Amino acid sequence: MVLLLTDVFLLLTQILLWIVVGFIIWYFLQNILKKEFLGLLVLLLFLSVIALSFFRGGIDEPGSILEIVWRLLSFPLTPFGLGMILLSAILLGAVKAVWAKRLIMIGLVLLAIGSLPVVSYWLAQELEIEATELIAPLRVLDPGASQVIVLLGQNTTRLQLKPRRDTPPTNPPKIERPVTPFQFEVLSQLPIQMTEAGDRIVYAAQLYREEVGRGIDTLIAVSAGRRADRIKKEGENREDISEARDIQTMLTRTFNIPEDDILLDHNNGNIHSSAVEVKKLLEERQINYGQQIILVGSALNMNRAALTFQRVFDESCIGVRPTDFFSIPTPDSLRRVASGRDLIERDVLITDILPTVDAFWLSSKAFQEYLNALYYFLRGWIKPLTVLNPRCPLPQQVPESRSRIRSETGTSSETGVSGGTGTSGGTGTSGGTGTSGETGTSGETGTSGGTAGGTGTSGETGTYGENESPSRTESPGQRW
Repeated sequence: MVLLLTDVFLLLTQILLWIVVGFIIWYFLQNILKKEFLGLLVLLLFLSVIALSFFRGGIDEPGSILEIVWRLLSFPLTPFGLGMILLSAILLGAVKAVWAKRLIMIGLVLLAIGSLPVVSYWLAQELEIEATELIAPLRVLDPGASQVIVLLGQNTTRLQLKPRRDTPPTNPPKIERPVTPFQFEVLSQLPIQMTEAGDRIVYAAQLYREEVGRGIDTLIAVSAGRRADRIKKEGENREDISEARDIQTMLTRTFNIPEDDILLDHNNGNIHSSAVEVKKLLEERQINYGQQIILVGSALNMNRAALTFQRVFDESCIGVRPTDFFSIPTPDSLRRVASGRDLIERDVLITDILPTVDAFWLSSKAFQEYLNALYYFLRGWIKPLTVLNPRCPLPQQVPESRSRIRSETGTSSETGVSGGTGTSGGTGTSGGTGTSGETGTSGETGTSGGTAGGTGTSGETGTYGENESPSRTESPGQRW
């Protein structure tokens, strides 16, 4: 009891001291320093953070001092921060002029509009349409090259307990609501907990299986740095507390991906540093990636990520594979490729015009992405008007003979007929231009025809079983 009273007294003393220190600082700033000087001081601090970011990494690097200071300084620039400041100015009567009050009311109305689901959905859809437009077929890798899938994994998993590595305390203190040894064992054995962005991990694993199913040597490069909200313990290093380690655990245990096929980048903080570190990792390991990578990330920032990787991986093909969508393409953009039940449309609900916290969060996230893109442009990390993927094939360059032949449907796209062992497009040959139709389609070097069934071929030597994933040896050309 005596010890408890002493602790309370010390805590109250600390609180009182902090109040005294805060009052002294407030009095000094309020009565001694002029407002013009304070404004100049804040401006210099703001510019100093911007200048330091050019030499000490980006202001969007999680957990860095620059990122923390930038969040504090840029708080008034965010929709939530601006709304709080404007609302406080009105409630406290700090604004006297009529025009200023009207301007503040306009700002608050705009913030309220950003809280409408229909508006936030549109803002997210605009960014995600840009990501969708970057999706394109990939080249066939040269012999001996490995297909590298880069997973931008920052903030895809949650902080959680780990299996025990040290001995339990011999004389545990008496505390309220303690966790029992059994509860600790259960919590520490939980699978990796994913955030709302965790579908990036699932999608990367799916792409890995597809590439391996084609007989392609495939690697996953996981780029995720240390957790900003994780306290580093004595004896731990960066690799022990990085999020990349948790993602690796999930890929191996949940998706049965060999650990040797996973490369880890523990040093990243933002998208630009991810691109730099992944390229350095591939060069240090002397991995031949065939001047082509598959980039998996959030659809909201995929345009910025793709431009950044294109800038770092100069003259390489960046295969964009976005996920973590908040929207779907518009019906008008889908009508040329989908109809009937394949044309998925989002219905507008009456609740879409009612402000919600989730809608405000999504609008803020989209607004933040525009600010990040502007910052990347100012840093010279991206060039918005550049042509992405100069070495990737255009969609119209992919021959129709590359389309898969389905043995169970009896049709093969529009080129021929396939049954259990039927032919697809006859026995058409390939030449400089080739023909497609009833006489088969032409590839670059091989024939397009053969059989489509248990062992059917279509331009290559791959097999398509009814319940098997495609496995083929591809000739130089294009692939889906």
